[in-house]
Amino acid sequence: MLFVGQDKLFHAAAYAILGFLAMSYCNCVIEGSGHAYIVAMIFSGLYGASDEWHQSFIIGREADVFDWLADCIGATIAINITRYARSMAR
Repeated sequence: MLFVGQDKLFHAAAYAILGFLAMSYCNCVIEGSGHAYIVAMIFSGLYGASDEWHQSFIIGREADVFDWLADCIGATIAINITRYARSMAR
């Protein structure tokens, strides 16, 4: 372990990728960037929550609300960057 809380950084990075992919997909499928943004945010948050819930059933793993918050923060950052980049490209 390099530093305390590095797992939260890993969670944020992984969910940033998920957020980017979710936003990119939603932009292609859903007309109107506002709706794509909302769907990508909800999807990423619910996916993170379901992942944490799933971990509660695995021996040696535990569900942690702070892991879920790190997931949501990573996804939110990537979704907002993707949304901003798309608006600048227009």
